[in-house]
Amino acid sequence: MTVWRFERTHVLIKRVIFLSCFFFVLFCILAGRLFYLQVLQGEKYLLLAEKNRLSVRLTLAPRGYIYDRNGVKLAENKKTFQAVLIKEQAKDYKKTLKRFNDLLPLDEDENKRIERDISRKRAFMPVRIKDNLTFEEMSLLQLNAPDLDGIVIEEGINRYYGAGDSSTHVVGYVSLLNDKDLEGDKENPLFDLPGYRIGRLGIEQAFEEKLQGKPGIRKTEVNVYGRSVRVLEDTPPVPGEDVHLTIDSRLQKYGLEIFGKESGSLILTDVRTGEILSLVSAPSFDPNLFTVPLSVKNWKKLSENPKTPLQNKAIAGLYSPGSTFKIILTLAGLGGKDMTANTRVKCTGRTKLGNQLFHCWKRAGHGPVNAVEALKHSCDVFYYEKSQDIGVDKIVDMANKLGFGRLTGIELAGEKKGLLPSREWKEAVKGDGWRMGDTLNLSIGQGFLNATPVQLAKMITVVANGVNDVPLTLIKKETKATDNVSLLGIPKSHLNVVYKGMNAVVNEKEGTAYGSRFTYKGQKMAGKTASTQVRRISLKERQEGIKSQDELPWKYRDHAMFVAFAPVNKPRYAVAVVVEHGGGGAKTAAPIASKMLQEVLRLEYDDAQKKKETKK
Repeated sequence: MTVWRFERTHVLIKRVIFLSCFFFVLFCILAGRLFYLQVLQGEKYLLLAEKNRLSVRLTLAPRGYIYDRNGVKLAENKKTFQAVLIKEQAKDYKKTLKRFNDLLPLDEDENKRIERDISRKRAFMPVRIKDNLTFEEMSLLQLNAPDLDGIVIEEGINRYYGAGDSSTHVVGYVSLLNDKDLEGDKENPLFDLPGYRIGRLGIEQAFEEKLQGKPGIRKTEVNVYGRSVRVLEDTPPVPGEDVHLTIDSRLQKYGLEIFGKESGSLILTDVRTGEILSLVSAPSFDPNLFTVPLSVKNWKKLSENPKTPLQNKAIAGLYSPGSTFKIILTLAGLGGKDMTANTRVKCTGRTKLGNQLFHCWKRAGHGPVNAVEALKHSCDVFYYEKSQDIGVDKIVDMANKLGFGRLTGIELAGEKKGLLPSREWKEAVKGDGWRMGDTLNLSIGQGFLNATPVQLAKMITVVANGVNDVPLTLIKKETKATDNVSLLGIPKSHLNVVYKGMNAVVNEKEGTAYGSRFTYKGQKMAGKTASTQVRRISLKERQEGIKSQDELPWKYRDHAMFVAFAPVNKPRYAVAVVVEHGGGGAKTAAPIASKMLQEVLRLEYDDAQKKKETKK
C-alpha cells in the first residue's frame, strides 16, 4: 500500500514538472513573439494600424488663369458639380449604375470607362460618373437618392475658355485622362482624383506644372469598412500660378475672322520687343469641347477635316517659303562683290543651266531688273542668275542668321525646326554632292528648303527691326525682349535696298501686292508675296497651257504667302501669313495681312486716344 502511494506521488510530480516546463517554454515563445511584434516591429505595425484607421485623399488645386496682354481672361475656372460613385458605399454598384443610366443615360464608351476606373481604384476612392451636372440633373439625382446608394454629388472645378475658338492654338485646352496617360504614369496620386485634367495643347500643355498648382491633403478617420467618420486634417490646395500672354484677344478674334473658310496661319509681332500679338491657326475649334468627354461625332468632325483644325499650323506646318526667301538672297548677295543695288539682270522668262530650263513665273519675262525691281516684280530669273555668283554657302549663312533651319524658341510644345539644306546636309542625308541646280531652286525658296510660318515671322521681324536678333515670345515680361540680344551685323544700306523693294511690292504700280495697299493716318505697309507649288508642272502642261489655280482641285493649288511690316518709315509691326492652297500670295495672303496690319494700327491709335481722355 505504501509502495503504491509512493509511485503515484512520483508520477504526479513528474507530470507537474513536465507541464511546468511546457508552459514555461510556451510562455517564453509568447513573450519572445510579443517582444518581436511590440518592440522590434512596433513601428511597422503602428504605421499599418494608422493606415487602416486613416484615409488620406488629395484635393484638386485650381489651375492658374491665363490672361491676354490687356488682362482679358482667356482660361479660367468655373465651379461645377459632378456625380461620383464610391463603390464601398453601394450595396450593388452595378444596380446603382443601371439605375443612374435609367435617369441620365451614358453612352457605351463612358460606361466602359467607369467599369475600368472602378476595377483600378480602391473601394473607398470616388469614380467620376458624370461632369457638369445641370440644376435639373442634380434635382433628379437627389430625388432618386434612395435608389442610388454610393452616388455622391461633389463640387468640382472645370476649365472655361471665354475666347472660344479664336485663341485655341495659343492657349490650348485641358482634357480628362486617357489610357495612355494612365499607363505612362501609374504611380501619380493625382490621377486618382475624379475629374482630374491635364493640358493638351498650347500654353496649357507647355506650362502644365506651373498652372496645375499643388494639391491639398484631407486626412479623415475611417471605420472598419473604410467609410469616413470625421475629418482630422484638411490642408487646402495651393492654386496654380497665372500666366500673362503677349497676345491681344481682339486681334486673335479678328485674325480668325478674316481667314474665313481658308486654311492657314498668321503671326503678328511687335518688331521692337519680339512680342507676338496674334498667333492664329485656321480653321480652329472650340476648346470647351474637350473639357468634358468629347463625343465620337465631334471627334470625327475634327480629326477627319482635310483642313486639319487640330494642328497648330503656325508652329508645325512645313512649307517651301517660296519668294519670301528672296529677301534672304538679296541680303546675302549685297554682302559680296558680285551684286550691288544697281546690278541688272535681263529676264527673258527662263534661265538655262546645262540642258535644264528654269522658268520665271512670268513667261514673257520682266526685261532688265535690279535688286529693288526684282523684289517688286518677284522676278525668278534675277535670283537664278545671281545665286550662281553668290554661292550656296553665303545664302545658307544668311538664312541661318535670320532664323531658318532652327527653332524660334516660342513657348509652345510641338514647334518644328524645318529644313535649311546645305552641302553637308545633302552629302549626309542624300549621299550626293550639292549641284548648281539645287542652288537655283534654293534661290526662289523651293527645292529641299522648308520652313514654318513662325520662322517666316521671325525672319520678317528681325529684318524690320534692322539691328537686333529679336527672340519671339508669347509670355509677357517686365523687360523688353530686345535687351541683351546680338546685333545682326547687316549693313543698313543693304537693309534699305530690301525695304525699298518691299515698299515697291505694295505701294508702286505693277508691284505684286499693289492691290492690298492701304494708308491709315499716313502709315503704309511694305511686304513680299510668295506662291509655292505643291505639285510638279510637266513640260507637256507648259506647252499646252498651265491651268489656272481656280481650275485645279483645292489640294493641288499653290500655297499663298505674304510677309510684311508697317509703318514703312519706322517699322513697328510685322506679320507673316500662309494660306494653304490659297492659289497666290497676292490673291489671298496679302489681303489678310493688309487687314491685320490696319487693325493693329487702328487699335494702337484708339487705345492711345482712350489713355489721353483718361488723363484729362
